[in-house]
Amino acid sequence: MNQRGFVLVEFVIALPLLIFLLYALGNMTLTAAKIAREQVADYALETEAQEIIDRITTDAKAARSVEIGEYFDFEKIIFICHENRPDKVYIYDILDRRIYRALGSIYFNHKEDETPNNPVTGKNSFGNTIVTDLNFSGDFLEKKILHITLEMQSEVTKQKVKFSTAVYMPACEKIIYHGEKIL
Repeated sequence: MNQRGFVLVEFVIALPLLIFLLYALGNMTLTAAKIAREQVADYALETEAQEIIDRITTDAKAARSVEIGEYFDFEKIIFICHENRPDKVYIYDILDRRIYRALGSIYFNHKEDETPNNPVTGKNSFGNTIVTDLNFSGDFLEKKILHITLEMQSEVTKQKVKFSTAVYMPACEKIIYHGEKIL
C-alpha cells in the first residue's frame, strides 16, 4: 500500500476546520472579556457610589455646622466638625472642614480656596464614572435631618445608579442653606 501524499490531503481538509475553531475560540475569548469588563465597571460604579455616601454620612453625623451652596452647576456641602484631641494634656477643639464638591466627580478638600484636584470618584482603572446628580436637602428646623441623593453613571456601560439616604445630625448647631441660615 502506497500512502504518499495522504498527509497533504488530510492537511487540506483539516485546515478550514482548524481555522474555524481558532476563530470561534478567539471570538469567545473576546466576548467573555467584554462581559467581564462590563460587570467589573458596574461593580466599580456601585462601590464608588456606596463609599461616597458612607463618607458623606459619617461626616454629617459629626458635623457641628453645615453649609450647603452652589459650586458651578452642582451643589457643594461643607461640614465643620470639632475634633477632640485626647492625646494632649488639655482637650482642644479643632475646626476640621470637610468640603465635598460635585463637578463630574466628587471632590474632597479641607480648605474652601483649594481648587478641586483630588477626585474621590471618577477615574477608575476598571471603568470611569461620572456624577450626574448630587443634592442635599432636609428637615433642618426641628429634626436635624439631612437628605442626600447621589446619582452616578458608568462611562463604560452607561448604567446609572442612584442612592438616597437621610442622616440624623445630633451635633449640628447651625445649617446654612444657599446663604440662608436655618438653625
